Amino acid sequence: MIQKNLPTFFCGDVGQDLYEEVDLITKGGNYGWRVYEGLYPFTTTESPGGNTSLKSINPIPPIAGYNHSEINKNEGSASITGGYVYRSMTDPCMFGRYLYADLYAGALWAASEDPSNSGNFTTSKIPFSCAHDSPIPCDSAPSSSLPALGYIFSFGQDNNKDVYILASTGVYRVVRPSRCSYTCSQEKASTTTTPPSPSPSHASHLSSFYGYLFLQLSSLLLVLMCFM
Repeated sequence: MIQKNLPTFFCGDVGQDLYEEVDLITKGGNYGWRVYEGLYPFTTTESPGGNTSLKSINPIPPIAGYNHSEINKNEGSASITGGYVYRSMTDPCMFGRYLYADLYAGALWAASEDPSNSGNFTTSKIPFSCAHDSPIPCDSAPSSSLPALGYIFSFGQDNNKDVYILASTGVYRVVRPSRCSYTCSQEKASTTTTPPSPSPSHASHLSSFYGYLFLQLSSLLLVLMCFM
């Protein structure tokens, strides 16, 4: 995902057996594969890559990611689906956070940069739910209170900067937190506020607030999530 109007490129990089990562791309950057899988040394007997030493490269570590063991233990595998830096004021408490998910739809995350322009990111897993007034009902996942999204294939963004999730069960749109009976302290004020210039660094201004992500299933769509 390219951060529009800024020289920032986020990459959701699929791992091997252990770790999925998010990289902040720089010109000529080396992100460690096949010497590292995310933060972990990776050993392979195959070529190419089998004889590369740890000292022979200067890898750039991921800014965020997750272990396969964190999600979908029954599936036994994972695959990151990269998303967008949230720049809509529909959910002002989410503004400036990079959103990403796992293919198997068991989890979504948001990465926040703090302090601004530091390159230091922290990650939060985002609980999510359907909007009460969603035009299309959504089912719950088995043994879970989360909506059954199936597989999360991709994210999208419209001209208003609203974010969408393309899943095997439908298309979902992030909507106002109040539509899920969640509270965002900035929601009411944002209706008369012009959004600031998009930047992942704005996440630092939100660090003291609850964040939320919601989706409204398609016909327009579904509703998503609760940030802490």
